Amino acid sequence: MAKHGPSAEERNTIVANLTSRFTWPIEEEFMREMFEVVSDPARRKHVVYWPRESSGQTPSFGRYLHQMVHALLAEQVHPQFGRPNFAPGTDPSLRNAYRPLFDAALDWYVQAVLMEIAPKAQGDDIDARFKQSASILRQGGALPSLEFVVDTGLAMASFRYWRGLEVEAPGKLGQIVESFVRTDPRKPTLFGMHGLVRSLMAVFGTHHTSLVHDKGFERWHIDPIKKG
Repeated sequence: MAKHGPSAEERNTIVANLTSRFTWPIEEEFMREMFEVVSDPARRKHVVYWPRESSGQTPSFGRYLHQMVHALLAEQVHPQFGRPNFAPGTDPSLRNAYRPLFDAALDWYVQAVLMEIAPKAQGDDIDARFKQSASILRQGGALPSLEFVVDTGLAMASFRYWRGLEVEAPGKLGQIVESFVRTDPRKPTLFGMHGLVRSLMAVFGTHHTSLVHDKGFERWHIDPIKKG
């Protein structure tokens, strides 16, 4: 979130606004190794795992909000909005390679909720990420990785969508930006996220994804594009 974040009173108001939207109970467990928010659709509850202070893993307020919005969307829309869940048999190397793309697609929707509940802080974050991305792009050179392309595309698309200003994004980066802005982040659906993920993957031209049913849940599966 923004460097100069909200005051303690503003934080309390933001958290109250966010938690009032949940129907499932939110449980908390302490003295864990790391911070994590886990949504359990089978038991219809969320668990916030708080790390011990000595672990050095205490989350920032922005990270806490971000993970709680994932949980909210997992409850209200579909469990896949909590975190990407892949079908058994998915190649681990493909899962790891494309995980940043799935994360960016989810963040597109998370960001929209954050703009509702904490518009100043999230807006500042959008501005900062765009400024950083634009600075890196001005240095020129090849785009280093899939993760860099999708993260930079998300930053530029966010600035364009929420600030209403055009951005210059050539090549694959421009296609990524267009994939995001064609998708309404304020109307999250599994169908819409599936379309966004497929559109983002199509930019790279080697794999596509589908949702398969496994043990009562839809899970992602990644396959190579068959050459005709």
